[in-house]
Amino acid sequence: MDPIVHGITRQYTSCLNLERVNFHLRSAWIDRIGPLAAPEFALVNAEGKLLYRWSGYTDAATFDGVLEPLCRG
Repeated sequence: MDPIVHGITRQYTSCLNLERVNFHLRSAWIDRIGPLAAPEFALVNAEGKLLYRWSGYTDAATFDGVLEPLCRG
């Protein structure tokens, strides 16, 4: 998943705040999103509301379908 994560970071860093969270370390993010699987990706708005969740292997196009409209809007 690292190549996809790095690609998303490069593509969307100018319009989204991206943060990588270690699934195995207890943190405020882990408490907030309540991860269900590994790997897992969560889209959270500025207020901390979970908007979208991807679990397991996810290809770049799947992320693009959700993230691209956010960056255009």
